[in-house]
Amino acid sequence: MSYQGPQFYDNDGVFDVYQKRRQRAASPNDTLERPVILELLGEVQAHDFLDLGCGDAAFGKELLAAGASSYLGVDGSQNMIRLAG
Repeated sequence: MSYQGPQFYDNDGVFDVYQKRRQRAASPNDTLERPVILELLGEVQAHDFLDLGCGDAAFGKELLAAGASSYLGVDGSQNMIRLAG
């Protein structure tokens, strides 16, 4: 069966595998993506953020802890929304 967009992560088997990979200490998201995004954002204090495809919203929690004024995460996957909550 083919999954597209957020349906991909709403398949429980796919979601479980994704979560195991995402939680690794050396996940590509944390190793490659995160440092570049933080560098591009610069100072986050007193800024508002909209995150499309936020996943579990872990990045938003980090931004808020660093002083962001607000964070709104949007995701199409029900599994991701449950994690973000």
